[in-house]
Amino acid sequence: MNFARQMLALAVGFTLPLVGFAKAQSADPAWDAAIALKQKSAYAEAAVAFDAWTKANPTAPRFAEGLTESGVCWFSNGRAQVKLLRATPESTASFEKALGYFDQVLATKATPYLARARYMRGSTKFFTDDMPGAETEYSIVIDKWRADAKYLPRALEKRALVRRNRLDTAGAFSDLTRYATEFPMGEEAKSVKVYLEHLKLFGRPAPEVTAKAWVQGEPTTIAAHKGDVVILYFFASWCERCEQVRPFILDLHDRFESFGVKWIGIVDESQKQTVDSMRAFVGVNKIRFPVVMNSGQAALAYGAGGLPAMVLIDRAGNVRWNDNPNNLMDSTIEALLAEDPLQPATK
Repeated sequence: MNFARQMLALAVGFTLPLVGFAKAQSADPAWDAAIALKQKSAYAEAAVAFDAWTKANPTAPRFAEGLTESGVCWFSNGRAQVKLLRATPESTASFEKALGYFDQVLATKATPYLARARYMRGSTKFFTDDMPGAETEYSIVIDKWRADAKYLPRALEKRALVRRNRLDTAGAFSDLTRYATEFPMGEEAKSVKVYLEHLKLFGRPAPEVTAKAWVQGEPTTIAAHKGDVVILYFFASWCERCEQVRPFILDLHDRFESFGVKWIGIVDESQKQTVDSMRAFVGVNKIRFPVVMNSGQAALAYGAGGLPAMVLIDRAGNVRWNDNPNNLMDSTIEALLAEDPLQPATK
């Protein structure tokens, strides 16, 4: 399984809850063949098959559903073409096709599929790092389909994700609080509680990291980097998901190092990790930023209960973002770099 497919399969972060929407079987062999391709993750072929079906059945009751499935398959194909969690020309082309199909669905005014199509427009824009566009699409779902028990909570959770990436703490808090209140048993309820805990630190001075030993690099502190954007990366040698995201971490470090972004990797002694074993690990895996071994206080202070985890600290030394790195967009780091450290954050 290649890296993009691994990212598509991750349970954490941004998931794909829409793949099983279509009916499993029907009396229509062409429809069933398209479904079979989709279930095999042959998304481009499935999209073409659904498109052929809709062209052959323009008056069928499932016409809007067929258009929706074409769009979802092009979206899924786009996600599979993402490299290092960044859009590529191939993924962008697929995402553009997906948007075209979702627009066709919205034009049909077929009520059962409108909320889904609009929600998927938001998701598509998210993966092209169009955060304003994604927020607009999710907001339409929230405002227009207030009684939709499926897509209203999903749109709330995803808009909160977008707002966190846009460094809009107040907006994210509003969405997450509403989700927790209205959907306490929702599919993302557990994650929402975690994010609400994370938000308590946002805009406040970052807790200092206590070092038991330095695995790599010169000893440093968060305070020593005031004036710089700082990334804290929590990981472990035994963490499979850390391994999956490692190419992205290395790429992110290399791309933003020249802009002055400072990194501190944080590990602990879980599962018999030692300073020596971690030194060997970071060397073999070409991790070049400073890494500190901590006894677990840092993970507790930042609520990093699951790995991998990442925290962004602004130039003023305040926590501004805390999540799985799979949910981080370049635009978030770029926004922090553009801020004036002498001016308080406005959101």
